[in-house]
Amino acid sequence: MRACAGVLIVVALWWAAPAAAQSVGPVDALLVRMEQVLSAGGDASALALLFAEGADRAQLDAVAGESASERTTRAVVRERDRQDLTDGATRVIADVLVETAAMAHLSTWRFDLVPGATPEAPALIRAAARLSIVDGLVRLSLAERQYAVRDLRITAEDLQITIPSGVAYAAEIRGLLTALVVIGEGEVVFSPQPEMEKGQLRLVTGDDVLRTKVSRLFLRVNPADAAQRLALQALSPAPTDRGMFERARKLFAEQVTQSYSLDLSDLSRDNWNLVPPIGDLLVDMDLARYGQLSYARSGAESEDISLFDRKRRKNLSVYTSARNLELRGTRRYNEEERLEYHIDHYSVDVAFDPNRLWLEGRADLDLRITGAAVQTLTLRLAEPLTLRAVTSDEFGRLLALRVRGQNSIVVNLPDMLRRGQTLRLRVAYGGRLPPIPPEREAVALGQNLVSELALEPEPRFVYSFRSYWYPQSSVPAFATARIRVTVPPDFAVLGSGIPDPPTPATGPPPEARPRRAFVFRALQPVRYLSIAVSRFVQVVTATVSREVPPEASGVIAEAEPRLSRAGLGVFYDSATVEMWSQPRQTGRARDLLDTTTDMLRFYGALVDDLPFPSFRLALAEDVVPGGHSPGYFAILHQPLPGTPFTWTRDPVAFEGFPQFFLAHELAHQFWGQAVAGENYHEQWISEGFAQYFALLYAQETRPPDAVDGVFRQMYRSAVDVSDQGPIWLGYRLGHMKGDSRVFRSTVYNKSALVLHMLRRLIGPVAFSRGLQRFYGQSRFRRVGTDDVRAAMEAESGTSLERFFERWVYGSEIPVVRPQWVQEDAATAGADGQAPGGGLLRLILEQGERVHDIPLTATVVYADGRTEQVLVVARDAVTEVQVPVTGRVRDVRFNEDFGALVKIDRSRR
Repeated sequence: MRACAGVLIVVALWWAAPAAAQSVGPVDALLVRMEQVLSAGGDASALALLFAEGADRAQLDAVAGESASERTTRAVVRERDRQDLTDGATRVIADVLVETAAMAHLSTWRFDLVPGATPEAPALIRAAARLSIVDGLVRLSLAERQYAVRDLRITAEDLQITIPSGVAYAAEIRGLLTALVVIGEGEVVFSPQPEMEKGQLRLVTGDDVLRTKVSRLFLRVNPADAAQRLALQALSPAPTDRGMFERARKLFAEQVTQSYSLDLSDLSRDNWNLVPPIGDLLVDMDLARYGQLSYARSGAESEDISLFDRKRRKNLSVYTSARNLELRGTRRYNEEERLEYHIDHYSVDVAFDPNRLWLEGRADLDLRITGAAVQTLTLRLAEPLTLRAVTSDEFGRLLALRVRGQNSIVVNLPDMLRRGQTLRLRVAYGGRLPPIPPEREAVALGQNLVSELALEPEPRFVYSFRSYWYPQSSVPAFATARIRVTVPPDFAVLGSGIPDPPTPATGPPPEARPRRAFVFRALQPVRYLSIAVSRFVQVVTATVSREVPPEASGVIAEAEPRLSRAGLGVFYDSATVEMWSQPRQTGRARDLLDTTTDMLRFYGALVDDLPFPSFRLALAEDVVPGGHSPGYFAILHQPLPGTPFTWTRDPVAFEGFPQFFLAHELAHQFWGQAVAGENYHEQWISEGFAQYFALLYAQETRPPDAVDGVFRQMYRSAVDVSDQGPIWLGYRLGHMKGDSRVFRSTVYNKSALVLHMLRRLIGPVAFSRGLQRFYGQSRFRRVGTDDVRAAMEAESGTSLERFFERWVYGSEIPVVRPQWVQEDAATAGADGQAPGGGLLRLILEQGERVHDIPLTATVVYADGRTEQVLVVARDAVTEVQVPVTGRVRDVRFNEDFGALVKIDRSRR
């Protein structure tokens, strides 16, 4: 979940403490003396006394240049690491913070030290090199200077704030405004231009526009933008009211530490801020009806405008500004484009203690620079985990900035790296990390009865996407990996990769307890690494082949001939399947083997590939059904007998298709793992395709009445929540109301029906070939809706722009008003009609906003016979002639619920 898009939240300086406390001695004496000299202005002659004879003069001048001469008010030198060199010298890594009255900079230095003239004398500097620098730090404080407000207007894209009267206080940088506190009654008008965002706002406000009263606000802006964002002439000096100033100062203290703010830990007790980039803006507002909302404009984000509810931690609106949309030229974007590096390979080694939920890990990250010039790298690591060290083979120990309140780390590099260069980062970390359920892992509960379970579920510990249990790219991107996990001997591990046989291991000293090590190698790239730890046991093993069995029919057979795999990477025609379970589920695991292999075989035939050579399915106890399917393995929840919960009202709990959860999770190996969306808007590519594959499997294996029930439930759930937004909104569907059923009804069920309509629109052969084309070209890439459309257009030879515009980017459920007229053969004058039949003329009328709608017409004859005819409505009024074989009594439309339409029978 994004929080106040693009705004830098509090950053805490982190450095691992040295392995052992260092005694006071020559090195400490040198650093204390250096601190004193820099605090006094960095006099070069005084610093020269700290350098050994023959030291490089340029290095001495560089150290002296850290100080701001007579403007320096304080300097701090803190040792971070110490290493004895082979020639008797000592290498020290130290941070140097130099402050002036309102500004500061932080640098990291490497000093090679030699002994002084006597054992008691301070050490001397033989060589010095600056490794990194963070410049432009400012210490903000609210000036005790009051302004009277007269018709103050604050403007930004889609935001207007008007405050007729009140008081204001400013914080400045070199006399220029960068922060403002305003107290006074006014009005806020937020009016997003994108239609999707208007729809989301209607769910909150009942209108396309948020219009409400504001009582106070806090604003951050780059000084160069201040005059553009607010009318400075509306602020006039006034006598200071002490009580009002204290109110303003309290608000300032609360807000200034929440944005663009650095906490430099042991170097300084003051709050240090960064200046917002030009073009960026943050406005925190106390609103009458909606509490504290934050409007942010952040140019570093693909969707650079957001309105964020701080209390509920929910985005009310997130979208791309008109300017950036014009520059980009399209609504689509790939999150990876924001990264200036790509991690090609992870090597993660962790020890896990289930009793304490304690992780101790080391990770090697092989990076490839993709930006033009890069000196900082942002990684993700769970906030509860302590960062112990960040090093690289090229640069040694590195400076890192920990983002407080978030799962982010900023690593500073000593040298600029250019596009194409590579770097291996080594990260040591550890701490207590409770597992969090993967998003939407289970259905929502319709009822929670107050009673106790007859059996408690066997514990399991899953660390996966958004757990941030290992240091990783800030955007999930495909990479190969090696994972090694050690656990107590009575536990087993499932992980992302081909498993090696488990081996004995020992825990860390002093206990050195017996443990088992599990190793996994992801030869095919994965988006994120996952592990599951429990008392799993292996039950049974089989091999599955993607070859189409002779008895296969329908969609699989229609896919021939298959597309070429040339140049598209490694494909697998077979895979090893292992069934694992917790001890009480072994019988169920054994029973599910044939179904599991049959589903994988079916899916493999659809796309002409099995994405991974090895797959493990684990059955785990839970109170509700559900599952999670990272690359190479999946966990399927098995509700315990006597569970007090019911989930029958969930949109994906299909009574006539009990294998749905298994079918959906197995399909995620293809959709979501082998192929993934390029941003959160494209979640439908993983969830919708997985849902449609499960539906296709149901059509292949379940009785017709059960399949009809699945279609009916999908249709009704999608139509019921159609006012909540289009498929393309992704996780934000139901987000504001905290109702994940809206997400599943739309991104799961509606997406599946959209794909079903697409197949009917272009024909099963073109759809099957388009499916293989899209899958084959998209494997182990992040892709978007336009890629789906391009593949289907290439195979169907027809434009599908309107289809995707209406059904993926739009949320309207069209109304069709049908009419039918039967003409006998003599009247119609048609050749070759069956006696007594003739033609049936179907007239389908839509509204002004035309959709492409393939739907069934069920023809009911007077003698009781029925037949179904597929018709496609493409215009405001579509007329289709259908040959019939008898007198028609009635025509029923969309009886199979295969089209997302509402049928208006008021006109006949």
